[in-house]
Amino acid sequence: MVGLILWVLRALIILLVLRFVLQLVFGSAKPAQRRKRRHDKAPERLGGELVRDPQCGTFVPKTRAIAVGSGPETKYFCSTTCRDKYAVQGAQ
Repeated sequence: MVGLILWVLRALIILLVLRFVLQLVFGSAKPAQRRKRRHDKAPERLGGELVRDPQCGTFVPKTRAIAVGSGPETKYFCSTTCRDKYAVQGAQ
C-alpha cells in the first residue's frame, strides 16, 4: 500500500514538473493572444459625451447609443426596446 502511494506521489510530481516546463516554453504566446483579444474593440474614451434616453432616462455614451433622426432633433436611445416604446408612444 505504501508503495502505491509513493508511486502516485512520484507521478504527480512528474506531471507538475512537466506542466511547469511546458508553461515556460509555450506560455509566452498565451498572454499575447489574450492582449490581442482585449484590444479588438476600441476602448471607450474617459470623459466622452453622455446622452440621455428620452424613454427611460438612462445616460448612455454617445458612441454606443442608438441614434434616431438628424441634426438638433436627434434622439439617442440605450436600446432598441426603448427606441420602439418611444416610437409607439409618439404614434398615439
